[in-house]
Amino acid sequence: MNGEYRVSAGETRIFRCLSVPAALAAILFCCCFVFAAAGETASAEMEGMHDHHMHTMKEPEVSVDIETTPSQLKAGSPAEILFIMRDAAGRPLQGLTAMHERLMHVVIASADFSVFAHIHPEDFGPITEEMRKKAEYPVQFTFPKAGEYIIAIDSAAAGRHFSEHFTVDVAGKPKMGTYKEDLSRERRFGDYQVTFSSIPGRIVAGKEAVLKYVIKRDGEPVKDLEPYLAAPMHVAIISSDLDDFIHAHGEIPGAAEGHHHMGHEEMHMSVPEKFGPGLDVPVVFPEKGLYQIFSQVRHKGKIILLSFMVEVE
Repeated sequence: MNGEYRVSAGETRIFRCLSVPAALAAILFCCCFVFAAAGETASAEMEGMHDHHMHTMKEPEVSVDIETTPSQLKAGSPAEILFIMRDAAGRPLQGLTAMHERLMHVVIASADFSVFAHIHPEDFGPITEEMRKKAEYPVQFTFPKAGEYIIAIDSAAAGRHFSEHFTVDVAGKPKMGTYKEDLSRERRFGDYQVTFSSIPGRIVAGKEAVLKYVIKRDGEPVKDLEPYLAAPMHVAIISSDLDDFIHAHGEIPGAAEGHHHMGHEEMHMSVPEKFGPGLDVPVVFPEKGLYQIFSQVRHKGKIILLSFMVEVE
């Protein structure tokens, strides 16, 4: 995929990339979570993109630009990220379809994986007719640390999914460090204890693996997890070099395979009201290397962020 960026007059920086065929999966996340770290700084840039999804569906020919205001992103300062969408003829993209209860899903993560956010244009106000007409959708975000970040977007037009991702550099202080390799399979997240595994145990690039989660609270299995944005679990998988981004969804073990349904205005999965403690996530990793896996589930109205790392052979 070819990409480019340019700097326009004033305080706006524009990044551009054209989407390529990938596959269907729907979507991520809705909160910002920050963990501790420290790192490097530079100016904004866009890199090549490789998007991977678990359910096949042809993607539309769509180009996505992002404009950042201010043009030089700075740690601790509020910024606007404007997503500009065009169709194959270069016209404003029409017919965006809600996926998992949102028109667009935006994922932001730092290169040291200490910062994770999942936000939507709807979080900052209603989607207006002017936004739809121009196919321009803003989000707000304050980058807490200086360094490199990935910004990924998932959406759908006329019922067809598309996804893009970019990298940007943020100046200022404090600076993020490098990520830490941690392949532990049992971790605590607040009151929750989570066991993580995979089938097969050795994950091989290009072959399907199933990521398995068992969630407990105070030592007891959590059997009353709740749907979050019309899915049992939302998953964002990012390679350690930020070159690969995957989004996927959890499934309930033993249940019929999750299906996506497209109504007149929304794409969603069929999910029972209560489930747990186990969840499965089928995924195909595109390349060997280290990947950070961010997962979100809902319990008693609270969104819980889980984080594990895997090595792919």
